[in-house]
Amino acid sequence: MSVIELNPTNCRNCYKCIRECPIKAIAFKDGRAKIIDKECILCGICVQSCPQNAKYIRNDVDEVKSLLRLGKPVYASVAPSWQGWYGTDDFSVLSAALKKLGFAGVEETAIGAAETSREYAELMEKGSMKNIIGTACASVVMLIERKYPELIKMLSPVSSPMMAHARLMRESYGDIKVVFIGPCLSKKDEAADPLAGGLVNVALTFSSVDRWMAEQGVRLEQEDHEAVGVRNAVARLYPKPRGILATIPKERYGDYRPIAVDGIFRCIEVFDAIQNGELDHVFVEANICAGGCLGGPIMRMGGKRAMLLEEKISGEALPHDARPALSASAQYPHPRVFANRSDKAPEPSEAEIRQILARIGKYTPEQELNCGSCGYPTCRAKAVAVYQGKADINMCLPFFRDRAENLSNMVMEHSPNAIIAFDNDLLVQELNPSAEEMFGAARADIIGLPLPEFYGETAFDEARDSGKIVTRRSKLFRNDHAAEETFIYIKEHNMYLVFVKDISDDEKRQEELAQLRAHTIDTAQQVIDKQMRVAQEIASLLGETTAETKVALTNLKKSMAGPESADRK
Repeated sequence: MSVIELNPTNCRNCYKCIRECPIKAIAFKDGRAKIIDKECILCGICVQSCPQNAKYIRNDVDEVKSLLRLGKPVYASVAPSWQGWYGTDDFSVLSAALKKLGFAGVEETAIGAAETSREYAELMEKGSMKNIIGTACASVVMLIERKYPELIKMLSPVSSPMMAHARLMRESYGDIKVVFIGPCLSKKDEAADPLAGGLVNVALTFSSVDRWMAEQGVRLEQEDHEAVGVRNAVARLYPKPRGILATIPKERYGDYRPIAVDGIFRCIEVFDAIQNGELDHVFVEANICAGGCLGGPIMRMGGKRAMLLEEKISGEALPHDARPALSASAQYPHPRVFANRSDKAPEPSEAEIRQILARIGKYTPEQELNCGSCGYPTCRAKAVAVYQGKADINMCLPFFRDRAENLSNMVMEHSPNAIIAFDNDLLVQELNPSAEEMFGAARADIIGLPLPEFYGETAFDEARDSGKIVTRRSKLFRNDHAAEETFIYIKEHNMYLVFVKDISDDEKRQEELAQLRAHTIDTAQQVIDKQMRVAQEIASLLGETTAETKVALTNLKKSMAGPESADRK
């Protein structure tokens, strides 16, 4: 399951996440943005920048609850940025709250940070690496593994403070489960990566823990008198810019020159310089987030300001340090293994790029606006993304706007019907050539003025008040022609559109048809009347003939009967 998930119904074709993503690890398909997990470094910028809240962070609290139900002790490793998040130096209240949630033990990740710094110092004293990139930031590791595989050999082969602390706790307390709590998204990936050590079961964010506490009615108010601290308080400086460097004595740097960079673009700048051979024998402390972990994605989304939080973390001992954790006294090697996770996508040829650009009306370099509205810095970069299946050809807003405008202009120019746009005061804002001809008004002379033919017309109010299309028949003043007028109110723009169709020919044809129908009916009635008269005459003649025949036949019958018949009577 992805660390960053998408609510597809909220994704609205704005491309902002693509614009903001520093490494373009977002694909756009079927009208939706989708994180490319194998390229994403989980910096969280897309989640923070999404204006529609279409992206959200996976919540792993239920997984932790499942761990707690197993019955084995579950220990919490809390990132040193807790002071900035909770705005307090009293670790005991946080320890008490977490224990109420079910944690058997609560310790600070700074214990592991001290171990990490110790191994960094040993690496520099050995001097066997050309350059050393030291970091507690899983996003830095992901960036190098995926985008700078040539620099993997310069990553210090030392576990992060999170993983180092997990080992110290497991070695100290036996068969336990470990949950990390901090301000970072990429720690979720590190916890699931076996190459990172596989010693942390789940990584939670401060915000998810806060929601969990709220659900359980747990507050930061009761002190834990058994809260444990650290032996090297200076290790709490890790979340600050130059925090790692501050934990290593200068005399242990050997021949290495210390450099600290925070913020993804500065990291990319330094990594490019190292890759190009511009830097030699440097120890680089690198953090993806500007402001270090104090500027982590959860801190940013929580409205925390890294610059203001730096003052809250001094590296001085706190009251609970009087009871250092058992794990703080342990010391072990903490190796780290890295892998080349780069995924080289196919690169299009120049001809293929030109072919893609031509599909959006860009045939020459001058037509490449490089406006960035699609999320890519240049039209060519977008064309490459289209070729690689990461971008949709339809993402070019200027092209499709121009095409839509051209289509609308064609409709306006060539429509046989008059089309007039009025503002809310019924002043003409636009009209097409058919309207100019129909109303005898030149566009240049009528724009911004009322059109006399519509003085006192109540259909405008009816369309506005009803929200429906209103259709009426009228007579054109100029030529007394019959017209069909359609009134539409566009609420979003507070304007009216009127379509006028000259229906004089239609009415003339209707009149001719009505006359033809009347003539046909008259003719049919005449035929009916004539047929009735003929029928009556035939019936009269038949009646007379029948009577005469009856008399003749009666006489014939009598004559045939003779005298005998008469006697019988």
